[in-house]
Amino acid sequence: MSFSGFELDSGTQHTLRLLAASGRLPHAVIIESKSPQKAMELAVCLSAYAVCQGEDKPCGVCRQCRNALNKTHCDISYVQPEKKSKTGIYSIEQLRALVGDAQIRPNDADCKVYIFEEADKRFPEISQNAFLKLLEEPPQRIYFFLLCESAKALLGTIRSRCTVIRTGGEADIGAESLEAAKAIAKGILSTREYELLKALNALTDKERQKEILLAVRLLLRDALALLSGGDALTDGETARLLAAKLTRAKLIRMIELTDRSDGMLRQNININLLTTSLCGEYRRILWQR
Repeated sequence: MSFSGFELDSGTQHTLRLLAASGRLPHAVIIESKSPQKAMELAVCLSAYAVCQGEDKPCGVCRQCRNALNKTHCDISYVQPEKKSKTGIYSIEQLRALVGDAQIRPNDADCKVYIFEEADKRFPEISQNAFLKLLEEPPQRIYFFLLCESAKALLGTIRSRCTVIRTGGEADIGAESLEAAKAIAKGILSTREYELLKALNALTDKERQKEILLAVRLLLRDALALLSGGDALTDGETARLLAAKLTRAKLIRMIELTDRSDGMLRQNININLLTTSLCGEYRRILWQR
């Protein structure tokens, strides 16, 4: 994946390399940033990646890329909210119309992209529920990018079906949370299931659950970066241990599992059920051929 012309922080670049290494772009991405400009810049980058016909995506040279970067691509829609209030909302009528539009084949590219600005402020719950149906059964080659300042404002059922990318700098992870994440990473690689269950018990601390899972995700992401010729940003030693025993495919599946678990935590799932399920799924991925 090329970053020429995009001023993206190192954490975001690592995440994009991870997506490139997986060989696919998630059909639904939440872009979380304190800066609307940074969020939009990343959305434009991902949109160009989606429609690009070059080899090193986004190449920035092909006609599809140029139109995407100029925000003039006919298959990239910047969804405009209704003006029924001061800020405007994405109404349920709009979402129903979008469902129909998503079924229509693209005009020029091989896919369609829909971008929603300020999704955390402009998506009322009733509209999110209507949108959820589209996320659950999306048409082929359709991408949704939801820009927001805080993903927490979106329904847990929406977040659990999206890949969240935080741009504008990585979150500050405390030393205790990082140590807990490192223990989970080493538990994943352990031959003894008990070691992983013991490490996952750290998630019972409600104050640090989200931070620990974010740290686990970053460690897995760093291991994937090492396999792709990049550098580890979080903890090199743990990342090297993961990279030595896990393939790219397994790392990607574990990252996706960690993202889903974060979404389930937000839905107040029973923590004992979650840790037991996580333990089983991590180990299942580990031993898959």
